Amino acid sequence: MPTGYTSKLMAEEQSFPEFVLGCARAFGALIAMRDSPNGTPIPEKFYPSDYHAKKVVLARKELKRLKAMKHGERLKFGQSAKEAAIKHNEQWLKKDKAENDRLLAMAQNVIAWNPPTKDHQGLKEFMLQQLDISRNDLDYMHSQLEQAKERPALTYYITAVSDAAHAIEYHTKENAKEIEIANTRSEWVRLLRLSL
Repeated sequence: MPTGYTSKLMAEEQSFPEFVLGCARAFGALIAMRDSPNGTPIPEKFYPSDYHAKKVVLARKELKRLKAMKHGERLKFGQSAKEAAIKHNEQWLKKDKAENDRLLAMAQNVIAWNPPTKDHQGLKEFMLQQLDISRNDLDYMHSQLEQAKERPALTYYITAVSDAAHAIEYHTKENAKEIEIANTRSEWVRLLRLSL
């Protein structure tokens, strides 16, 4: 029975280079092409994703914007971020409470249920266990909400500056990795083609 790599060879003539390049899709630089149709051409050169490069540009703009703020603007920014964090945590807590209420209601139904046989008792215990482990930790969400309320507004600004600086560093490193991977893949394919 032919595989995706041998089907063309088994159905018709196929040159050695065509067979090698077809099988190469399952290795190294071409692994991302393994599910592509066999006729999809193998590129001569690979290019890095621009995702991280774009993120660096955005983070630099954000850091520049934040650092250009006057003291009053920083406080206003921080207060707005604080209000958003409080609102987010309140919504998350409300969602978690509603989920817990649904879990509790179902647990009450399961507890009230009488399994038809002893063989079904394990099912009842399993259902209760699943409901129990699915419960949200409301203490954690309450503490997150309290921390958001107690945190000074200016701290939100400082965190935003720190986050933007970290994003620049992180995405710069990841972009360099993307470039290296693209170069390595391009060289792998170049050397493979030379060997044929």
